[in-house]
Amino acid sequence: MKKSLIICYSLISLVFAENRFINNYVFEWGEKDPKIVEKYLKNSIQFNKHKNADAAYILGNLYLSGTFLKKDLKKADIYITIAANLELPEAFNSIGDGYYSGDIREKNIEKALYYYEKAAQSGFGPGQFNAGIVLLNHGKTKKDLEKSIFYLDKASKNLHDLNSIVNFAEKYKKRAISKYKKCFKN
Repeated sequence: MKKSLIICYSLISLVFAENRFINNYVFEWGEKDPKIVEKYLKNSIQFNKHKNADAAYILGNLYLSGTFLKKDLKKADIYITIAANLELPEAFNSIGDGYYSGDIREKNIEKALYYYEKAAQSGFGPGQFNAGIVLLNHGKTKKDLEKSIFYLDKASKNLHDLNSIVNFAEKYKKRAISKYKKCFKN
């Protein structure tokens, strides 16, 4: 359940990439001619000699999900990594998912947390939620639970990225506070 929640929010985050035009183009033309969409996104990544992180992220997610394009985890990882190298919070979150699930990268909770925290520190709601959940479920110290509460609180107030995450974050924040109180009675 926890793994599927985290991955679900990362897939949903595709919709929230900044460049709305690219999203609209992809979903309008994707079913009609997937090769045109692939070519368009690849060209958009290099547009005006500036790399477009949103285009790289979307192309990576299309390969990851097998939507419009043939599923290809290697290509997905390459393009999502390009977006992360360009500091796109959604991409940090997706790399965290890869480490958390073990589907794309070797399963590594510490690395997953590192990338979730990078996304969270950028103000990305799903990253805040995921960092809080990982710390809640895998944290071992008082500081881990304090950080879990911090991130879940941030996510519960982050209406910019994902309204539905608010309810989940509030629920898990209460769970984190309860666990904190049980483990570290003053």
